[in-house]
Amino acid sequence: MRDDDPDVLGMLLSAQAALRSRFDDFRRALDRRDEAAYRLALSDFHENLRRWTTSEQRALLPALLRTELVGRDPRREVSLEHVQLRELTRQIQLQIEARGRLADILGYVENLSRRLAAHESEMQNVYYPAAAPLLTPEERSILRAAAPSP
Repeated sequence: MRDDDPDVLGMLLSAQAALRSRFDDFRRALDRRDEAAYRLALSDFHENLRRWTTSEQRALLPALLRTELVGRDPRREVSLEHVQLRELTRQIQLQIEARGRLADILGYVENLSRRLAAHESEMQNVYYPAAAPLLTPEERSILRAAAPSP
């Protein structure tokens, strides 16, 4: 994708979908109780989540701050969602490493699933469409470099 590519929104949505796919891979492996697979999938999801949310903080948030979203505080809302998603993922990793109770792990996973779905909805319906036309070439480049691959 070139820096002057007009389908910036498509790139953002594709990255979010790839992140969801990684989470779903983890859920399926956990459902099968395939420990090696779910540990690997969770690590992959967490790494991609950290890289993507860091790039959104660096590049998407500045674009959002250049627009007016009535009744919204993108800095607070997006940043809080990022922290919650990363912390829940880290908590799941810690529970798995400590061989925590399966019921507790499943509770964290369900919570993460709900928060991820809410985050996806906000990004897809509000924040990505608002930011996409305002992203500078440098910001687009930062996001493209960090985007999870499909």
